[in-house]
Amino acid sequence: MTRYLTVFAGVVLALVAVNLAQPARGDQPKVAYVVAGAAAEQPAVVERVRKVASREGAQLRVPLTTADQLGVTHLLAASGYDEVITIGVDRRIAIDPVAARYPATSFIEAGPSTPAL
Repeated sequence: MTRYLTVFAGVVLALVAVNLAQPARGDQPKVAYVVAGAAAEQPAVVERVRKVASREGAQLRVPLTTADQLGVTHLLAASGYDEVITIGVDRRIAIDPVAARYPATSFIEAGPSTPAL
């Protein structure tokens, strides 16, 4: 139960962070959400992120495997997304290598290690 609350709290923190951030250039950044791992197994979390993504005009991806996570994050960065908010995504496998190759894309992690805003 604590694990689910931690994941949910991370999702909420990420959503708040994205909603508070205003782009400096006046237009909206191209944003995507990636929900994976334990968070992807919770329909309430996925639905909450789906609603936020829909309201913001952002993409939502829910990869099923770790390999899919890498493919999704790579595709989003290569497609020119400014921000990719990840929830439950494996940093070592699916974020770090992509962030190194596409430094213009900001990866924002939500989850147990997300600091309070």
